[in-house]
Amino acid sequence: MSPEPQAPSLELVLPRRPSAVRVVELDAARFAAERRQQDLDEAFRRGVAEGERRALTGAAGALDLAAQRLDEAREKAGPELVSAAIDLATEIARAVVRCEIAAGRHGIEKIVRETLAASGVGRGACVVHIHPRDLERLRGVPFRSGTVLEADPEVVEGDVHVTTPHGVLVRDVGPTLDAVRERLHGELT
Repeated sequence: MSPEPQAPSLELVLPRRPSAVRVVELDAARFAAERRQQDLDEAFRRGVAEGERRALTGAAGALDLAAQRLDEAREKAGPELVSAAIDLATEIARAVVRCEIAAGRHGIEKIVRETLAASGVGRGACVVHIHPRDLERLRGVPFRSGTVLEADPEVVEGDVHVTTPHGVLVRDVGPTLDAVRERLHGELT
């Protein structure tokens, strides 16, 4: 008797220890190819999931860092913005005052009367030095006796300098605006 032909030996190498067994009606090569494709698909899914996790972790870290930098910039910019706003407001006020003075709408009579009242000389003699255009605006306006209005081209239009026996009282628009600006800056600190 002749020996029966033997099936070729097929060595099966498993990538991991089997956890369960199932019967498959495939030849070993086809089974291995399908299994290899399933392993590749699973590895791809795990790789995509890991990439997404890393991207989100990196993005979250970048977003946290950006939020922190934004907070720091906001905290730093706050006082700088307030300071810049004060300076801008002062310059706007200066421009408006210049326009009002140039248009003759600066109430020079009221400014002179308030300066005289602040001088503390009562009805005593004093000389009010004002710009020549301001003097023209006050022609015919009565002031208390002992008060002399004098044109002084050195005095800026809108400013008033009152000379009294006790000294000189100066009301200047520019330095007044500067003082307001400095006071506001001082309140920031």
